[in-house]
Amino acid sequence: MGKPQLLAGLALSQLLVALDFSIIYVALPTIGSELSFSPVTLQWIVSAYAIFFAGFLLLGGRLVDVFGAGRVFLVAQAVFTGAAVAAGFAPNAEMLMVCRAAQGVGAALLNPAMLGLLHANYPSGRARDRAVAVWGTTGAMGLALGVVVGGLLLAVASWPWIFWINLPVAVISVLATAGAALRSRAARPGRRVDLPSATLVTAVVGGLSMAFTELAAPSPNTGVVVGSLAAVLVLAVLFVLVQRRREDRLIPADLLRIGSLRGACVIAALYMASMGAEFYLVTLFLQRELRMGVLAAGIGFLPLALTIAAGNALAGRLAGRWSLRRLLGVAFALGAAGLAMLAYGTSVEGYWAAVLPGLLVSGIGQGMAFTGMFVAGTRDLPSAAEGTGSAMITAAQYTGGAVGLALLVWVHGSDPTRSSLGTAYLATVVIAALALPVAGLLLPPRPTRS
Repeated sequence: MGKPQLLAGLALSQLLVALDFSIIYVALPTIGSELSFSPVTLQWIVSAYAIFFAGFLLLGGRLVDVFGAGRVFLVAQAVFTGAAVAAGFAPNAEMLMVCRAAQGVGAALLNPAMLGLLHANYPSGRARDRAVAVWGTTGAMGLALGVVVGGLLLAVASWPWIFWINLPVAVISVLATAGAALRSRAARPGRRVDLPSATLVTAVVGGLSMAFTELAAPSPNTGVVVGSLAAVLVLAVLFVLVQRRREDRLIPADLLRIGSLRGACVIAALYMASMGAEFYLVTLFLQRELRMGVLAAGIGFLPLALTIAAGNALAGRLAGRWSLRRLLGVAFALGAAGLAMLAYGTSVEGYWAAVLPGLLVSGIGQGMAFTGMFVAGTRDLPSAAEGTGSAMITAAQYTGGAVGLALLVWVHGSDPTRSSLGTAYLATVVIAALALPVAGLLLPPRPTRS
């Protein structure tokens, strides 16, 4: 099997992982009505996926290091796809949330396995950076295309099809990657897996989301908010203590000393809490304020998908010429500018004036940022810890997504208006702007290796 076939198969899997985070957005009103979700708890269909994805990513990275990327990839693909099919048959809200959580676990194991297979089959240097750029392109585009595909499916079928569409794509991905997956070997065989720490990480992210979700309720329960935050603090301290006592840590101490990895993790969290939240806010604005149907709203995201692809391609070309500090600085500056344009657009009528300009500018920034943060975070990783290191980046990304989404729901309230959506957009502008000094302080000024 040639490497182009492997890369295509891994790109398809990455597309599914990202697509399943955002494909749900246009279907939320329909699912909420049919399965009796409240307006505030409806966000948990999205958050359940993000929380378990973020919480189990580090465990997935360690499993890749211990058992090999190929084995983990095949098992994870089965878990992810099986949970997606089951979600389409969910008879009630509780079962749908369980299936979404299981999907998140499958995605958490898939992500580091995909990067592990990429690193094993592409030598370090420009070839690997380009492969990661292609893989990153499908991830960023998947977030945008999820809304498009969701709108198209809802226009011609019912909401379960947004989950069932995973099955044929997953089968193609497995057929394309099976050869390389079966040949894959473990990098660190014989090591133990730290399941308690992974559970604690999941609980911390879930507690933060619970606190902000309760704050967004029409009459928030102060006891729930304070209790959730107190539990988060206790669990975080417990996680640190458990890590100190274990010989095989979920996060090896030597990885924490890699500056480019630390910087990429912080930037990934800021990316998903700012530009990554764009899909949620724009969907709300298109459907609630501009009164667009699901098909029209989905098509409205096509310009974003195209500009994300352009931004990814641009980042892939610039990665060997510019420093990562400069690349990500430009990416987040464009992202913040586009989000500011969307904030202004909440006071303007019509898609062409209110939404399109912001999508075009922020899309370039999104594409550049997504590729840049993975190139930055993976280039200095030792081969024996590539699974764990890449998992740390994506864990930070989806932790930022889960907490950021809960924060935005709190900002715009249970009944969003143009004004409150504008305020939520401004919150994402501030978060994106924070990435500029982070890139300057935590990333090296030199260009990436060639």
